[in-house]
Amino acid sequence: MKVVLYFIYFFVAFFVVDSLISLVFPIEFDVYTNLITAFIFAVFMTPLLFVLKQDKNKK
Repeated sequence: MKVVLYFIYFFVAFFVVDSLISLVFPIEFDVYTNLITAFIFAVFMTPLLFVLKQDKNKK
């Protein structure tokens, strides 16, 4: 359950940040591109978070 919650957290957080950056800078705002980049970010960050937490707990 934690994995799903962390995945959703990273997905929403990166989507919001990426969308705000697209709106602030004169870049073309494309929702689908932002969703894809947020998905890729969440897929890579969720396992990384669990690996870092395991290393922290072993010390």
